[in-house]
Amino acid sequence: MSGLRVGIDGEALRRPLSGVGHYVFQLCRELEALWPDAQFFAYARLPAERLALPSERWQLRQEPLPALRRIPSFAWLRTRGRQLAQADRLDVFWAGRTLHPRLPAPVRTVCTVHDLNHLLVPETMELPTRWSHRLWFAGDLERADAVLANSQGTAQRLRQRLGVAVDAVVTPGLAPHFRPPSEPESQTAAVRLAAVGIAPPYLLSVATLEPRKNVAGLLRAFVALKRAGELPAHRLVLVGARGWRQTTLERELAAACEFGVVIAGYVPDEMMPALYAGADALVCPSFYEGYGMPVLEARACGARVLVADVPELREAGGPHAIAVPPTLDGLRDGLKRVLATPRVAEADLARRHAWRAGALRLAAVLQGRPEAGPARPEAARSHP
Repeated sequence: MSGLRVGIDGEALRRPLSGVGHYVFQLCRELEALWPDAQFFAYARLPAERLALPSERWQLRQEPLPALRRIPSFAWLRTRGRQLAQADRLDVFWAGRTLHPRLPAPVRTVCTVHDLNHLLVPETMELPTRWSHRLWFAGDLERADAVLANSQGTAQRLRQRLGVAVDAVVTPGLAPHFRPPSEPESQTAAVRLAAVGIAPPYLLSVATLEPRKNVAGLLRAFVALKRAGELPAHRLVLVGARGWRQTTLERELAAACEFGVVIAGYVPDEMMPALYAGADALVCPSFYEGYGMPVLEARACGARVLVADVPELREAGGPHAIAVPPTLDGLRDGLKRVLATPRVAEADLARRHAWRAGALRLAAVLQGRPEAGPARPEAARSHP
């Protein structure tokens, strides 16, 4: 669209990118291609080097006062970020992390909801984020012009828990490199992975080390099987950043290393397809997820997947995923079952989960086009 001025919550793009960060980044890249004449703005407390901006087309509006960069991100967005966005005379603001600066009309505001952590598992959240969502989540959805969800499961929970009907569901997509690697690619990746202690056979977890991800439960199930001699050669590879409230988990991780647990930390995105493909299974034991992007990526690379029996994870896992209760017994039995299950090639997965398709739905909602999805009641669309 010629001349459209689009703003986003730039702190969704903090390095290293989280799952939400990847989602926002990829859709922003697609919006650039769809709207070659648009102007794009990102609002953040942080400098450019702390953010993964999609391209040079994005104009960063950074907090100029160092003392104010310490304000919690959502509080900053509602105050200083609001001022900066108003000065840019935006046409539309996409709140990729749901909360938004409540810009006055005629700015169109669109919220994407990734999960309902603050309602379902609040104890697993960092305190500033938990209180921001308790204070503003429901009100921001009510004041938005449109609400999107990242999964059918999230959309259903919004309807059931808050009475909010979404305008469209924009599920995560798959970048082209998420596919079974070629033999040369596998050989190259194997050398790099071996340098950090990753070699077959292994099970794989891709998750931030924080309570909701239930990494501790996976550790206990894996160690129990190792002690019983049922996984004599396997390692458990943990990929992901260190999170919060993990004092107990750190102790368990240290004790589990002797059983073949590899704490890999951050792995570059270009190496992930080979890592997925080389795993005997990806395991996602989370107590709750809004979708589960690693599950979809692993499927695209030909890996088996074992997920907790959560509707959104079953949605990401598709018809061939094994779903079990996220308990010690459930995960222990699930690990044995998934290793006995044949791999299934899902050849059309990339086509069915293209980022471009999601971006087209997002673009329609941002522009207010009726083909984006069912409308919500007008009472839920008024600005403050």
